[in-house]
Amino acid sequence: MANQTEQFDAIIIGAGHNGLVAAGYLARAGKKVLVLEQRDRVGGACTLEEPFPGFTMSPCAYVVSLLRPEIIRDLELHRYGFDAYVKDPQMFVPFLDGNYLFFRASTEKTVEDIRRLSPHDAEAYPRFLAFFDRASEILNPILLEEPPSIADLAGRFRGKDEEIYRYLMFGNLYDMLADYFESDYLRAAYAGQGVIGSFIGPKTPGSVYVAWHHMFGEVNGEHGMWGYVRGGMGRISFAMAASAEAHGAVIRTNAPVEKILIHDGRAEGVRLETGEELRAKAVLSNAEAKRTFLQFCSDAELDKGFLKRIAHFKTDSAVIKLNIALKELPSFKCLPGTAPGLQHAGSCDITPTTDWVQEAYEDAERGELSKKPYIEAYMQSATDPTVAPTGYHTISMFCQYAPYHLKGREWSDDVKNEMADNIVATMTEFAPNFADAIFARQVLSPVDIEQRYGMPNGNIFHGEITPDQLFSLRPAPECAHYRTPVEGLYLCGSSTHPGGGVMGAPGHNAAKALLSDWAKQ
Repeated sequence: MANQTEQFDAIIIGAGHNGLVAAGYLARAGKKVLVLEQRDRVGGACTLEEPFPGFTMSPCAYVVSLLRPEIIRDLELHRYGFDAYVKDPQMFVPFLDGNYLFFRASTEKTVEDIRRLSPHDAEAYPRFLAFFDRASEILNPILLEEPPSIADLAGRFRGKDEEIYRYLMFGNLYDMLADYFESDYLRAAYAGQGVIGSFIGPKTPGSVYVAWHHMFGEVNGEHGMWGYVRGGMGRISFAMAASAEAHGAVIRTNAPVEKILIHDGRAEGVRLETGEELRAKAVLSNAEAKRTFLQFCSDAELDKGFLKRIAHFKTDSAVIKLNIALKELPSFKCLPGTAPGLQHAGSCDITPTTDWVQEAYEDAERGELSKKPYIEAYMQSATDPTVAPTGYHTISMFCQYAPYHLKGREWSDDVKNEMADNIVATMTEFAPNFADAIFARQVLSPVDIEQRYGMPNGNIFHGEITPDQLFSLRPAPECAHYRTPVEGLYLCGSSTHPGGGVMGAPGHNAAKALLSDWAKQ
């Protein structure tokens, strides 16, 4: 344990994956680094827990794609136990009329499957993917850089690419899907991809950007793919922690920070809730922006206009997560059978009609629980038997919308169970054995996600990733470049560029900003 006179180069608040990435880069640069984590384990929302004996589950994060390959390489994560594989199919969508669609890792196989339902859309699908591929060509190079201004960003989209910029920044996914596809099957299947983790609907401007945010990644060099991490998503964070510790970083769990120590406008360390004070040349906060400035820096007499901008940073959430132990896999009406099949190998998306997701959103906008929720379900045990006891399975259900702010009532166990029962009933419409197959369930409301994992209002990205909160505006112009109005205090979490998801880029970029500033001194 560090004593009060020990001086660190950098103290990092929070051992979520971005904090661990920052620790890894700073430790490799020869700096003396201390990471402080309030919980009993590293990883934040990207960790492993055992909600039921013998079942290993990632309580929040569930699939990998956005994690930057440069970070995997630089921090040698494979050497420390990180192992991912592409999930195939990427998406399975059952429909109420008995039809279904598989979106395979192979575009050719997907096109074949679409052709059964719409020859027109089979031809359109590669063009639809090409739009997002081109957006990635333009935007991916800036993920591991300090954010450009919105004006500079627009300048990167020239000629025919201007149409991509228009769609990304101002368009909505509902209209875009109608522009590309004639079939209700395709329009329905993709509608949820523009709202994941966000309190918006597919008709909301900016939903095309949210869809791109979930399509720019890669797994093992295969672009645009999503995959599973063997043993669960927490293996990413555990590998990052082991990598940082191997280069001298110190990680302390059960060490909640109470205040950032600021003297003459400069961060000099932190005080823990126990009263212990720790000193450092720089402090990096992996906590979200509101907690960093409004709570940890509440004594710092920061500019009132700046604090108002931070307070107004949009962090609403409507995500509820169900982690479930199953006695058998779902047997779908459209593809019966409980033996592991293609319908269990990827994600199962319940978006059977074109307006399903929009109507679910409109319920939430009124402060109500969605009557027909959007469900994205993952059954990792179907392809990775290490996560469940023999003969049992896991299903992770990421669902919307369950608004943090309910109209006329508060979140309680009764409300949680009401929404969970609704989700289970909805899934059971498509897989009649589902409700009876449940052995145990864990329900995480937006309030639970906030309290357990430090996500503001339960927002999985630490703040909406709509275009009005991106690049040089995230979370506010004064701290969008990781440096803050407090000298020596840096932000390294998801409320900075390029946003949330298990990406690691904010942690990488903040560490590079700090090292660059030190090199100039």
